Amino acid sequence: MALGLALSGCRPGSSIDLHYLPDFVAGSQNVFRPVKIAVPPTTGSVDSGDSQVGSIYAADGGVQTPLVVADAPLVFNKALLKGLADAGLVPVALDSNQADGKPPEGSDFILTSELEQIEVNKRFEAKQTIHGQYFTMRAVVRVKFELRNRDGAALYSGEISGLENEPPNPVGAEVFLPLETEPAESLSVALSRAVGLLMIQPKFRDALPVRAVAAAPTLTPAPEPQSPHH
Repeated sequence: MALGLALSGCRPGSSIDLHYLPDFVAGSQNVFRPVKIAVPPTTGSVDSGDSQVGSIYAADGGVQTPLVVADAPLVFNKALLKGLADAGLVPVALDSNQADGKPPEGSDFILTSELEQIEVNKRFEAKQTIHGQYFTMRAVVRVKFELRNRDGAALYSGEISGLENEPPNPVGAEVFLPLETEPAESLSVALSRAVGLLMIQPKFRDALPVRAVAAAPTLTPAPEPQSPHH
């Protein structure tokens, strides 16, 4: 049932499309060796149908436009698959969760994800700037991850929040313009951060085989110049 129909008496929601932004988090690409990691469907408290994820609010505080995402768990799952592949792994999408919590035959690991929060709100204020009506916008995507090996032992478990705030906080007297003005773009940034931040978690990296080049760089002293007598 469409959200606009479910919320009788409310104005119809605006459907927003989210997309994954590759390499949005520095250091999240080409980290791991290409081992197979099974990825079951994302679960959580967010519905698989149309979900209201926030609103655009007028300056008087009233709802201007409800914001709707279709099948948010699937959208996140697709982004996670892309992020794992960008990090060097070989993700294997599963049709359902494993009853025993272990990866299926042929996969070395299994990564489950629970989408706990996906939200974006844009709030207009009465004041005007030279760029138009002032607004603030906040987006958050909060996910719980768990990584298990072939024995079903949990190697990593953690909750990650991808955030995006507009406009950026001022520094001294310098006031910044919003980098994103559309709720779909702001929420896509938060989504991409939630995926990318997983790849740089120390305990997640410790649990998976990393590429040699992805190891923490060490400072190598420059060789001392050889004297002509040596």
